[in-house]
This record gives sequence, C-alpha cells and structure tokens, in this order.
Amino acid sequence: MGWVERVTPWFAVAVILLVAVWLAFPTWRSFDALLSSTDRQDVVWATPVMYLAALIGALLMGLVGVHAVSPSLLRLSDGSVRVLATLALVLMGLTFPLLVLRGELVPLAALVAYYLRIRRTLVDVLPPWCGGTWRPEKRRRRAGEEVIKRPPRTWDATSGVGPARAASPPTRSRRKQSKKKRRSGR
Repeated sequence: MGWVERVTPWFAVAVILLVAVWLAFPTWRSFDALLSSTDRQDVVWATPVMYLAALIGALLMGLVGVHAVSPSLLRLSDGSVRVLATLALVLMGLTFPLLVLRGELVPLAALVAYYLRIRRTLVDVLPPWCGGTWRPEKRRRRAGEEVIKRPPRTWDATSGVGPARAASPPTRSRRKQSKKKRRSGR
C-alpha cells in the first residue's frame, strides 16, 4: 500500500500538466486565428487571452504540485509556494468558469486534482484562500525597541480650507440624558 501513497500525488501532477498541454492547443489555435484575421476588434482578443490565462494558471499549479510531491526536485520557499498557488487559483478561478460555459469540462480536472491531492500536502504552507491553514505571524517588538506613540490622525487634520485652527472648547456642555421616569398608575 505504500506505493499508492507515492503514485497518487504524481498522478495528480500528471493530470494538472496534461490539462496544461490540452490548454496549449486551443491557445495556439486562438492566437493563430487572431493573427491571421483582418478584423481587429476587442472581442477577438478575449478568447486567446482567456486560454492563455488558463494555461498559465495550470502551469503554475503544476509547479506547486511538483514542489508538493517532491520538494527535493523543485525547491521553492514557502512564500513563493503561496504566491504561485494564489496566482494559479486566481487565473484558474477566473477562466475555468468561462471555459465551462463554452462546454469545455477538461480544465476542471486540474482543480479537482489540486483540491483532492496537492492541497493536502501543503495545508500548513498555504493561506486560507488557497485551502490551507497558514496565518502570518504577528511581528513582536524586540526587548530594546521603543514604541513611538502618535496622536490620532484626526488631531492633525485641518478643518476648512484655511490654516489649521487651534481646538477651542465646546461652547455648550452636553447634559447626560436621564432615563424616563415611570408614571404612576400604569
């Protein structure tokens, strides 16, 4: 059973990279049609850009998958894994629904492979929006570091167009409202 645990992550990476190869063909065809057409309207650019963004997202997800399966083969820092996964999911998230609306369901295999297998191994590295649990550490002050306290920004703000005016005390004091008294007989 140990071989299954070694084969399934690579199978997920192979699925993601095969989706990238599959996306390369419509990307090439759409750019070829764009360059050979004489009509240069904005609508013509939408299809090649959509396919290119989907291809780039699948390739970035493939890099994240290779790192997840074999960190010794592709050494990436945790920060770069977070950036690559975020970019890949943004590109895939924007383009794959458009591809599904066109009737192309093959790209969804890359998202399924990511969420079922790749994400599990990187759950400690990825941020919550990528399906992980990583939270940035809060910066703590050093022992000798001084804290600089500043007044609120509203104190620095000027009121009106002219130069800053000195704050004057309020002209009338506010009274604390009292609670309504109960009337007798109710």
